[in-house]
Amino acid sequence: MLVTGVETFSQVSQNSDSARYQMFLPDYVKLQFAGGIGFLSLGVGYTFFKQKLEVSYFYGYVPEFVSTDDLHSVSLQLTARLFRFKVNPNIELMPLNIGWFIHHTFGSEYWIKLPEHYPEEYYWWSPGRNSGVFLGGEIRTKLLSNATPASGTAFYVRMGSRGLYLASKFGNSSIPLKDIIEFGFGVAVYR
Repeated sequence: MLVTGVETFSQVSQNSDSARYQMFLPDYVKLQFAGGIGFLSLGVGYTFFKQKLEVSYFYGYVPEFVSTDDLHSVSLQLTARLFRFKVNPNIELMPLNIGWFIHHTFGSEYWIKLPEHYPEEYYWWSPGRNSGVFLGGEIRTKLLSNATPASGTAFYVRMGSRGLYLASKFGNSSIPLKDIIEFGFGVAVYR
């Protein structure tokens, strides 16, 4: 006998399992060009506090034709969206996002602990791991929301610098500003 409108125990169990797994899925996927992570980087992340705060994890790649060697890196980022304006039902503008990142580059030249062949305190920084800050903006649209499961697509830009660069500029004002600033732009697809 089939009863409509009533869920069986197994259906309820499947729905709760599905909801439990849904919370672990990233809220977005990003593809970024430049910006201090890599020539190209792919990231996933989560949003919190009604999308005012996001945490992202990126894998970055710099091909040999851009650098002296193929470089691989990872980056953890924290971004706060200070303002959000609804332009129309399909477009939101977030003109001022601020963030912090920690970045690690893999490879023997990018050490974290000073190698033994250097005198103690020879370098006060580690080329393999560094952190910094960035500013940016974002436009979120409903693009792709009708044709895919995505809720929307965002386009963003960012400008940032690493702590090492800022400290170097502070200690040597002759370093051009263009040498310590990193620009990047990307696209995010939200679920």
